Amino acid sequence: MKTLDRTKLAVLIIGTLTTVVSLIGVAIDLNLTNYFFPLYAGLTLVGVSLLHNDATKEGKSDNLVIEK
Repeated sequence: MKTLDRTKLAVLIIGTLTTVVSLIGVAIDLNLTNYFFPLYAGLTLVGVSLLHNDATKEGKSDNLVIEK
């Protein structure tokens, strides 16, 4: 569990840094097309790290019915 928390924190930091650098680049160049992919990637990383659900459903395999 500790490793997952560190991984989520690392992804959040990388995503935030990428988003901030992209927004600064857009503000300086006034051109979104050069910075669209890094901005998209950064926002995706931030969203994934914030919306990731740690709960797993252990009972999911119990509902499986195999008929012969």
